[in-house]
Amino acid sequence: MMQISETEAFRACRVLFGSDLNLNRSFLQYLQPSGAHSAFRKQAKTTHPDSCQKVAHEKQNKVRLFQDLNHAHQLVQNYLRQRDLLSARSSSVPNKPPRPTRSTTGRAYSRTEQGPLPTRPMQFGLYLYYRGLIPFKTLFKALAWQRRQRPAMGQIAIRWGWLNEQDVKQILACRKIGPFGERAEYLGLLSSLQVRAILLHQRTRQDKLGSYFIEQGLFSHAQINRLLGDLSEHNLKYRHGYPHNFYYHH
Repeated sequence: MMQISETEAFRACRVLFGSDLNLNRSFLQYLQPSGAHSAFRKQAKTTHPDSCQKVAHEKQNKVRLFQDLNHAHQLVQNYLRQRDLLSARSSSVPNKPPRPTRSTTGRAYSRTEQGPLPTRPMQFGLYLYYRGLIPFKTLFKALAWQRRQRPAMGQIAIRWGWLNEQDVKQILACRKIGPFGERAEYLGLLSSLQVRAILLHQRTRQDKLGSYFIEQGLFSHAQINRLLGDLSEHNLKYRHGYPHNFYYHH
């Protein structure tokens, strides 16, 4: 099997999961084949050429997008097989976090269940996942729910007078680079400070992930508050060398 680099895997994941998802090594470490396949099926509903009944050039564009999506899916699945094979050879420690235990109320929560937490600050969703309290599918749904509440970065930049419609089209067309902010910086249309300001504004327009888990009946308000306290202690312990924005409970 040809070795696939992390950089290639990140690029493929951006195609599968969207450019706004926070991708890092932890994401690649805990991503499962079923999660990648679910993302592929969701994207395929909109990118498959058969979904386009309009003019020829639009259908050609759909063909290209679907080919990119299919290639990304295959690359990610190969990367996951490569990851699991290397892990099995080098260590007896399992890749997956411990399965969550259920309380007497039926909710996936246990104060005593501890998974192999990374020794670095984390955001709330990943913290619950590493603790073994939610599966990857639930984390992905929660992030998608949160992302739907945000105004698009391009819309914010236009409203603030930093970009115009043509700039946004140029950024969106630059597909070989990462998320919208990275593309805008690469093209010289936004500075790093402007990108950070827009991202911060986006976060003010969305509810915290804890609200999603409460709405779904996975945790109570009291359980969420206790978990946030646990996360704060964890992040403070490993805060050195990381930016302060890790301390916010996303």
